[in-house]
Amino acid sequence: MTRIIILLLVIVGGLVAGPYFIGEKGYVLFAFENWTAEMSVISFGILMFAGLLAFLVIEWLVKRLWRGFDGSFSWFSGWSQRRRNKAFMLGMLAAEEQQYSEAQKHLSKVNHEDYSGLTLLALANSALQQQNNDQAIDYWQQAQQQQPSQLAATLHLARYYLKNNDSKQALTCLGSVTDETTLRHPKLVQLMAEALAASKQWQKLHQRLPEWKKALGKVQYQQWMAQASQGVFAEIASKQGANALKQHWQQLSRSERKDPAQQAAYIQQLIQQDMHTDAMQALVDFQSQPQALLLPLFKLQRSNNPAPAIKKLEGWLKSDVSNTTLLSTLAHVAFNAKDFSLCEKVMTKRLQLQSDREDQLLMAKTKEALGQPQAALLLYKQALHITN
Repeated sequence: MTRIIILLLVIVGGLVAGPYFIGEKGYVLFAFENWTAEMSVISFGILMFAGLLAFLVIEWLVKRLWRGFDGSFSWFSGWSQRRRNKAFMLGMLAAEEQQYSEAQKHLSKVNHEDYSGLTLLALANSALQQQNNDQAIDYWQQAQQQQPSQLAATLHLARYYLKNNDSKQALTCLGSVTDETTLRHPKLVQLMAEALAASKQWQKLHQRLPEWKKALGKVQYQQWMAQASQGVFAEIASKQGANALKQHWQQLSRSERKDPAQQAAYIQQLIQQDMHTDAMQALVDFQSQPQALLLPLFKLQRSNNPAPAIKKLEGWLKSDVSNTTLLSTLAHVAFNAKDFSLCEKVMTKRLQLQSDREDQLLMAKTKEALGQPQAALLLYKQALHITN
């Protein structure tokens, strides 16, 4: 557009100034080493105009030709991309249809960087399904090098190592992640906990769990803390003895000793060390109200003095007389203490509220202990038809 305006200005200038130069021909001289050219000013002006016009025409032609070539190049480029897209689509569909050889055939034709490593993940899965484990690992490791697929590849690779009981490699794989945000990903944290547990690094797992509490959620955190604490306590008890375990517990911080997961692990270890009296006292002391992690441990007690536990359970039942869990727990404590009359009384009330296979069998054992074999046999038969 600018050139056209300039051309119009030149033409207008020529039309305006031309009449003034008609009587003044003048001349323009071009002199070279062996050649000279002379022309009038008007002829030179016409020549310049023609040259400018020729330049614009040539420029227009060149642009048209370039656009034509560029369009052809774009068409060929688009055709190549369409081929890769088609190969990607066919490969992913074949993988979903469990035609893994066909999937590998199509996916190997695409540029993996174009799909953010997704094709590498699909190729790894196809190779794994065909039991080409080394090839699957290679694809996962390639996918780890691409930022978008790094986390997914790491999770797959860690799961593979854990499934094959190679916790050391799983930890190495998970340890390759350095991004702070990714390190807090719930699935990554879960696998890290599994790998530490599988390698029996209980102390390290115990130390890392507080920072993973949010990622794991309350339920899983308590489960892992109980398992880690039990592992730590078991190591102490096996290497240093039960008294060292009790000393270690007292050395823990107040917040750790208030943690139900760690309380449960400590009590379980006391029971395993046959320290039932200490375990019973801990169960009574740790609970002002029933705790889901601790209440089932009452049933494991074999203490010679169950009176504190019975008193605690009966106190809770006064405010919740129809609580089947508390009734069942009290009945088990009484049975283990050989107080069969109390067990029969409590269990009768419990089974009237709701049938339960485990408690029905305990009632049968109680009747047997009380010298009522016919009633015991009937209860055993009835227990066979309870499915829960």
